[in-house]
Amino acid sequence: MTDWSRTIFFTSVSVTVIAGSFLYGVYGYRNAWPPVPAVIKLHNTVREVISPSDSILETTTAPLPEPVATLLPDALEPGLVAMAAGLDERIAEVRVIDRAGNLIHTYATNWTEIWPDGEGDFPRRPVQNMYLHGVGFLPDGSLVANFDHQSTFRMDVCGEILWKLENLGHHSVHIDENSAIWVPAEIRPSDAPMPYPLHQPQVLNWTLQKISPDGEILKTVQILEMLTKAGYEGLLFMSDLNNLALPVTGDTLHLNDVEVFPEGMDSTLFAPGDVMLSLRNIHTIIVFDADLERVKFVSSGRVMRHHDPDFAGGDRISIFDNRSFTKSDGLQTAASRIVEIDAATGELSVLIDGADPEVGFYTEIMGMHQRLSDGNILVTSAGEGRVLEYTADGELAWRFQNQTEGGEVWRVFWAEVLPPQLDKTFFEEAKSKCGN
Repeated sequence: MTDWSRTIFFTSVSVTVIAGSFLYGVYGYRNAWPPVPAVIKLHNTVREVISPSDSILETTTAPLPEPVATLLPDALEPGLVAMAAGLDERIAEVRVIDRAGNLIHTYATNWTEIWPDGEGDFPRRPVQNMYLHGVGFLPDGSLVANFDHQSTFRMDVCGEILWKLENLGHHSVHIDENSAIWVPAEIRPSDAPMPYPLHQPQVLNWTLQKISPDGEILKTVQILEMLTKAGYEGLLFMSDLNNLALPVTGDTLHLNDVEVFPEGMDSTLFAPGDVMLSLRNIHTIIVFDADLERVKFVSSGRVMRHHDPDFAGGDRISIFDNRSFTKSDGLQTAASRIVEIDAATGELSVLIDGADPEVGFYTEIMGMHQRLSDGNILVTSAGEGRVLEYTADGELAWRFQNQTEGGEVWRVFWAEVLPPQLDKTFFEEAKSKCGN
C-alpha cells in the first residue's frame, strides 16, 4: 500500500468512526442508549457537588439601607422571629431576634460539630454548602432541621444534639399537632449496575418520612411508587419531547415540601391527616388521603417553580410562587408572589404581588411564607436575604435584611414568627439552666 493509499484509508476510517460516534451520540441521547444515562447522571452529580444550584454564595444586588425597618408597628404579629440565615462563613446558624433586630438566642448548628470527620455516610459536598434547608420548632424550644440532602437532626435550646439521622433529609420540616415530624428524604443511589431499557428513566426516587420526636423513623413512603399506585406516573415524564423514548433523568419532580392537614380545620375536600406534597420541577401540588393511597387534589401549571404550599383553611391552599421568568420585550421584571388556590373551584387569587417596586420581592429558588393568626403573612425571600411581614391588605409592615456591616447580603433559608410561649423570658430562663 502506497503512502497516499494509506493516508486515504486511515482518513476514511477516522471520518467513519467520528461520524458513527456523532450519530450514535445524537440517537443515543434521544433514545437513552447506554452509556448516555450513566454519563448524564455522573455529569449532574459532579455539577451539584462542584457548583450546587442552591449555593449559599448567591447574594442580592440591591441591599436595603438598613438591616431592620418597622413600618407599621401596630400591625405586627406579636412574637420573636426565628430564622436560618447565612452570615459570612457561619452558614448553618439559627438565630432568634426581636423586631428591632436584637439577638435573643442562637442555635449553633455547625455541620462539622454535629457530624465530625469520619461520622456518617453522606454524598460528598463542600462544607460551605452544608446549609440548613427546613427547620421546625417543638413546644419545648428544641428545633428539628435538615442539612440539605444530608441529615435530619434535633437540637435542644442549650445546643445539645438529641438525635441525628443519616436519612438524606432535605428542603422542609413539618411538625404536626401531635409533634410528629414530616420531612422529604431520598433513597441512596444503588451501587449495582443498572440496565437502561428504552422506557426506564433513571430518576431520583424521593421519599416521605414520618419521624417521632425521639428520632425514630415511623414511616417511609416512596414518592414514585405512591404516584404510580395512584395512577399519576405520567407526572414523571412532563418534560418528555421524544415520541420513541422517555429520556428524562435526575430530579424530575424536586419534592420540596410536605404538610399535613391539621385537626380543627374545616374543609369540604380535605380531612385531618391528609398529606400535601410540593413538586417544584413540574409546577404541581398534590394532596393524598391520610393513608397515602388516594389522590384528593392535583393542581399543575397554576404556579411556576413554587415552594411552600400551606393549607390555609377551608379548601384554600396558599403558595410561594417563585415565578422566575421575564418576557422578551424587557418590560417585565422578575417577581415572586404569594397566591391562594381554592381547591374546590380552581380559582386563583394573588395575596401579595412581589412586582411592586417599593415593597416587592423576588427569589429564583427557595422562598417561604407563614400565615399568621392576625391575617398577616411573613415572607422569606431567600435569594435576597430578606424577611418581610405584610398585613392582610398587602401593606409592608416590617422587613429584615441579612446583611453584614460591610454590605454583603447572605441568604435567609427559613423564617417564622414563634408562638407566644417562646418569648424572650423563655429563652432567658432556658439559657440560665444550660450551665454555660
